[in-house]
Amino acid sequence: MEDLLAFLQGLLHIRDAEQVNILIALIAVDFGLALWLGKRHFFQASDTLVSVTLGVVYAIALLGVAGVVLVAYGFVYQYRLIDLDWQASVFTLLGAYVLVDFAFYWYHRAAHMIRFGWAAHVVHHSSQYFNVGTALRASVAEAPLEPLFILPLALLGIDPVVLVGALSLNHLYQYGLHTQHVRKLGPLEWILNTPSHHRVHHGSNIQYCDKNFGGTFIIFDRLFGTYEEEKDPVVFGIMHQLESRNPVWVTCHEWVAIARDLQKARNMSDVFGYLFAAPGWAPDGKSETTRMLQARLNRTGRLEAVEV
Repeated sequence: MEDLLAFLQGLLHIRDAEQVNILIALIAVDFGLALWLGKRHFFQASDTLVSVTLGVVYAIALLGVAGVVLVAYGFVYQYRLIDLDWQASVFTLLGAYVLVDFAFYWYHRAAHMIRFGWAAHVVHHSSQYFNVGTALRASVAEAPLEPLFILPLALLGIDPVVLVGALSLNHLYQYGLHTQHVRKLGPLEWILNTPSHHRVHHGSNIQYCDKNFGGTFIIFDRLFGTYEEEKDPVVFGIMHQLESRNPVWVTCHEWVAIARDLQKARNMSDVFGYLFAAPGWAPDGKSETTRMLQARLNRTGRLEAVEV
């Protein structure tokens, strides 16, 4: 157990610059496979450069908030409601990991369903390519937002080191999901998040949008109705594709869109809607959310041109 705890403590350091080093190594492997298999089109140089740039900036942001996060977790941990030694065995640590993945699921779902969260998370979905480099894409705004959803688990008596270590391990697992080289994995597809499931998550096909939010496990998507199987070819990216290779614009474009919408707000209800309703919401009813578009697709089998 001491070795396992030391491993989790070591993962605290992977939350910063070492995380990028691991990812760059994985990118090299993924790109090497693409060349070997004649799949060079899985990568595009300027797109990968944007991803690496955003990953480095995100790592710096993590360094900036890491201390605050640990202090916050430690403060809440003092008021824990359950005095359980989650570090007592492999099984209790696994239970803690499942709880962290459960909290991640709800964070990830909220980041898609609330426009304020989407403005931060859309960076990760902005590439029209899907490879390990895509995993590097993250917004600095997510560095402080994601830990907030993990914070309540400290009330269950889970040590802050275990929480941050488990979240780091969850991230590391997800990096390997960003590949087109691995197809479906048989029975594992029922329990684990796999490259197939995550390709769906990165699809801009309307039936794939806002699906498969799990980190390590897919069971929460199956339980809460957000699971979608990979069937049709995936069109990677977002509904209105972002063609820019400017990392600043990739990071800020949705915040700019929100600011423009707020200028049109007529009352506080509009302000609240533009910030916290689902992406695509508009007070005049001309735009439609993903859920509305999916309902229309299921009902009619087709989509008219709409502004989203």
